[in-house]
Order: sequence, then structure tokens, then C-alpha cells
Amino acid sequence: MDPEFHITTPRLYISHFLASNDSHCDFLVQLWNTPEFIKTCGQTKVRTREDARNEIGGRFLNDHKRNGYGMYLVSLRRDPEGAQNDHSESFQETLKQSKPIGTVSLMRGKPPTAFSAPDLGFAILPEETRKGYTREASQAVMHYAESALGVRDILGLFDPENKASAAVFRSLQFQDCGVKDLKEFGGLPVAIWVKPGMSKDISLYGL
Repeated sequence: MDPEFHITTPRLYISHFLASNDSHCDFLVQLWNTPEFIKTCGQTKVRTREDARNEIGGRFLNDHKRNGYGMYLVSLRRDPEGAQNDHSESFQETLKQSKPIGTVSLMRGKPPTAFSAPDLGFAILPEETRKGYTREASQAVMHYAESALGVRDILGLFDPENKASAAVFRSLQFQDCGVKDLKEFGGLPVAIWVKPGMSKDISLYGL
């Protein structure tokens, strides 16, 4: 994945995870093992730096190759409010001075069972929640997906008990399409929301 790729928002950088970057691997271990992440997303097998390296170089990379999008790293800019960057340095050098705070993702699964639209996901360190970062990152990724990749339809799929996720999708003006048991989620009930402008007939998207 391109180490120079990034999306800039007023407060954030959104970039690729790099398997060769130890700090990226260590951050993934930190984020995915917080009690809050485990409660909402479940325990993963990522417990060590090498576990994370394998995840980034395996599933993350394959998702981007297959779909053109996938999991992204969210970091706080060192120069919020549009301050000037030193354009002589590489983006990865800039990123070293930025605090990683979470992830934002567009995930679509594998054919033939993949839905026809990707699912927007996000996770932020507990101490950085309630600051609007999730909404800011989500808006930026959705804009990039539509303007650069032509991806207009996006789903919001999450645990019906996750009120924080519901609040984010509501702030993004997604439409609530109810709850349905999805085999792709182990047969568990899943709250289904759709991006503004999409049909509320979820069967159109393979659900």
C-alpha cells in the first residue's frame, strides 16, 4: 500500500496501515485490546506486534487489493486548523509526530456472499471519544470513496445495542432500516442503516 497516501481533514490524517511500521502494529494491538473495543467488536487474535503485522499484511492488504478500500489508520494532525506543513518531508515522517487514535473502514467481504455495498466501520481510543473524530473521519472516507472510487452506496451494520454507533450514523444522516439476522455476522441480529439517498429496500444490496 502507498505509504504516501493520506486524506487530510481539519483535525485528522487518514492513511494506510503499513505492516513494516512497528508503531502501526503496536497501535493496532493497543486499540483492539481495549475493553471498549472487545465489548462492541469482540476479542480478536491480535495480541502481539507480530499478530498485528500479519493482520495488516494479510487481511488489510487483501481487502484493499480486492476492493480498492478497506481499513484506514486515523491520526491526530500535529498542525490542526490548517497550519503550514513542511512539504519537504515525506508523509510518513509527518505521521511520526501525529498521535494515532483509531481506525475507520469500508469493508465489503468476499464474493460470492459479499453485499453489493461496503460497510462503514470505526473504532476510536476511549480517551479520544466524544470529540467528533469518528464523524469527521467517516465523512472524509465516504467523500473519498465517492469522488475517487465511485462508491456511492454505503451501509452501516452494527450491534443493535451499540448506541454510540447509532448516534454516529444518525449524525451522518443515515437512514435506519431496522434489524435483521445476518449469516455473515454469525446469524446474529444486526442493525442496518443506509447512506442518505439509498433505497430502504435492503434486499437491493444483498441483505
